[in-house]
Amino acid sequence: MKRDLLGVVLSGGKSLRMGFDKGRMEVLPGVPQLIRQLDILDAVCAQRGVCRGKAPLPADMRLPSGVWDIEDSPGIAGPMSGVIAALRVAEDSPVLVIACDMPYLNVSHLVQLVNRRNPEAACTSFLASDGLPDPMCCIYEQSCLPEMERLASEGKASLRKFLLEANTERIEVAEGMFLASVNRPTELEAARARLRFTGPDM
Repeated sequence: MKRDLLGVVLSGGKSLRMGFDKGRMEVLPGVPQLIRQLDILDAVCAQRGVCRGKAPLPADMRLPSGVWDIEDSPGIAGPMSGVIAALRVAEDSPVLVIACDMPYLNVSHLVQLVNRRNPEAACTSFLASDGLPDPMCCIYEQSCLPEMERLASEGKASLRKFLLEANTERIEVAEGMFLASVNRPTELEAARARLRFTGPDM
């Protein structure tokens, strides 16, 4: 069942290690990763959007109907810019953020996240393999926005630090491989091989 959430894919990073826009990479044949992430968000979120920073949408790629194209907040570095922008346009709704470069993430993980959401907390996040909350697969409540804006105005734009200091609902997982990102061509090939073997499990 879809929840009253704005699901947002954070894309548009410089992708220097990959060498090209990671939203275009195809872990599953014929499916750009940006579109794949929007597809899994569609299972749990009433609305969807994309924050692409300054990167233009490739001419040969079209966003699905109804997906919001959200401009990052100006003057703020890093992914916090996209989270702030998404919270602003979502108005009263919380925002479920995922990164475009997390190919092992699937619908079952998002269902677990929304089922464990604590609306009284500032955020709800999985714990990554380092034991810290992962800001790239996280539900941000509207109550986050004033503090994020304050921190950003002071040049303190670390989402990880924000989650550590905020009232974050932390979800422990037995195995956190699904939170892994793909940053290099070798990691992309490994993801393709792994998902060919196990299946995409969208």
